[in-house]
Amino acid sequence: MSQQALAAAAGISRTTLIQLEKGKDAQVSSFQAAGQVLGVEFGILSESPEMSKRRQARVAHQSQLAASREKHLKLAVKFALGGAEAIALKEDALRMVQLWKEKRLCSPVYIERWLQILNAEPGQIAINLLTMDAAWGQALRQNTPFAINTA
Repeated sequence: MSQQALAAAAGISRTTLIQLEKGKDAQVSSFQAAGQVLGVEFGILSESPEMSKRRQARVAHQSQLAASREKHLKLAVKFALGGAEAIALKEDALRMVQLWKEKRLCSPVYIERWLQILNAEPGQIAINLLTMDAAWGQALRQNTPFAINTA
């Protein structure tokens, strides 16, 4: 079929057809019109079950990371408010980091990073928790010394 015949049958200009053939930007309706004449159907490809599982796993992981970040933000607020609760949170977290160190339950890198965050006054701990995102936030939140119960 010639370009002229296809364009006429599809109700589009020959110039538009040439643009389609070259892969240039064109309206979807032009693709559909030419496709109908040629007997080609266009549609959204369905996702394979494997790709669907991978996408769902990524979404679930991102959700877990967001929940962990939110819990640590709540902890930062508690530290910023100070008082007995902040002191107790700090003491419990330091005990956990010490246990990690004694039992070799966690990487020395994480132990050192958490000690840097926690060896401060509650207000500074709040700031440390809020600013740890740059390089280590996600990893530190996954290896947290807090028994996270911030409800």
